[in-house]
Amino acid sequence: MHMTTTQARSEEGAPRRRILVIYNPSAGQWRRRRLKATLRDLEILGGELTLHETTRPGDAESTAEGLSATDYDVVVAAGGDGTINEVANGLIKARGPVPPLAIIPLGTANVLAQEIGLRGQPPIIAKAIVSGGRQRVHLGKANGRHFIMMAGVGFDAHVVANVDLALKRHTGKIAYVLETLTQALRYGFPPCRVGIDGRTFDACSVVVCNGRHYGGPFIAAPEASLEMPVFQVCLLERGGWAHALRYGAALILGRLSRLPDVRILSGRVIRIDGQNGLPVQGDGDIIATLPVEISVAVETLELIVPA
Repeated sequence: MHMTTTQARSEEGAPRRRILVIYNPSAGQWRRRRLKATLRDLEILGGELTLHETTRPGDAESTAEGLSATDYDVVVAAGGDGTINEVANGLIKARGPVPPLAIIPLGTANVLAQEIGLRGQPPIIAKAIVSGGRQRVHLGKANGRHFIMMAGVGFDAHVVANVDLALKRHTGKIAYVLETLTQALRYGFPPCRVGIDGRTFDACSVVVCNGRHYGGPFIAAPEASLEMPVFQVCLLERGGWAHALRYGAALILGRLSRLPDVRILSGRVIRIDGQNGLPVQGDGDIIATLPVEISVAVETLELIVPA
């Protein structure tokens, strides 16, 4: 474990919030500069910072699992939605009370940041961490693995499973655009059978939404809310490259929910069957394979949100 600590004090000399920041040091130069600027602003605001650089996959999760509310006032996940997912899973596994979760968005899509309205330059991010409000949020669970924003089966999960990670590190969203175009031509669009609280439907792609946003600033499920213990399940009924691109364009234009071959249904327990072994993506990483049961988790997290 690699940790460093810096201390700052208020003008009255009393220590401020004890903040643990968990981040991936392999991020690109732009992300490193943004992180350093945010950390500097946190110190200016009186934060007592402990920095933990992850050294391997799963390190963020195991570090968060060992935390206690007596050790820190806030734990910050600095990275993309995958890093945030790891930290959230670790906090859920912790044996006792844990500090609330805050984020420094440094990823490609930053979907959770979009959902809670966390946008802007480092001083704004730092202020939200130090003086933001707290929101109790519900999580989803896919074959035992928790997710915050969404889980997907079908075309989007296939794109996530096959995207070039080296290209993603260097180009960000461009890597996903290229992989989307490639898979639109290659993917076979096998059908899925979807059970939603006992009702059965057929679809070619499924996105189980815990929040409104998907893929960045785009809204897939207008009625979804992290504060409600229920999903909005998007069923994309038709397959093929033309329909895949049409769905993508509708998402970007804010019209996905209006398409006649897209159903959005509420549910708490979702069972998806199809070709065994097909990937399931959660928060932008592969977290399971078919068949999968997705349910509203019993556990909740306390999230720091902009005031």
